[in-house]
Amino acid sequence: MSSKKLCKVTSQDSAELTEAYAKLSEVYMRMANSLSGKRSPAVRDPNKPKRPMTGYLIFLQDKFQELKRQHPDKVPKDIMTMGAEAWKGMDEDKRRPFMIQAEALQTKYQGAMAEYESKQGVADHTPAVEEEVAPAKKAKKTPSVSEQPSTGKTKEKKNKSIPTESGDTAAAVPKKKKKSKDAKSSSE
Repeated sequence: MSSKKLCKVTSQDSAELTEAYAKLSEVYMRMANSLSGKRSPAVRDPNKPKRPMTGYLIFLQDKFQELKRQHPDKVPKDIMTMGAEAWKGMDEDKRRPFMIQAEALQTKYQGAMAEYESKQGVADHTPAVEEEVAPAKKAKKTPSVSEQPSTGKTKEKKNKSIPTESGDTAAAVPKKKKKSKDAKSSSE
């Protein structure tokens, strides 16, 4: 048997070890997700005010229940489509009450955001929880023709021209390819 000594772990040590394990496992998961291409969900500051609803969303919120009662056999997607069609068919006078509510919500939101930013500091718009940013993946660059290694053979056909007496150039007549010795013996 080995003569290793066991030490007692106190509750404070246990709490410290648990906290350290949680931090390490979080870092490990973030690294594993960044390598696999998955993104971790964005962290939202719970104290930051939510954006206000638009006039259209206020209208849909009111109209949805009414349409649901009128058409109990329809699925929510179809009800939303009917609500969108109803909004498109409305004139400006009928839309105005919803737009006024939206404007009131917008001014309330702007006041709440001003208060939030004054507490956070104007330059600091990030949540209190800091998150490591995964490095951006570089796209593989295909080398251009000039960057490709030379094989000694050129793929481009040279424009062979013969200068004439008048100074113009005329295209050269292509030469016939010679048959190799193996091709001659097999054809005979």
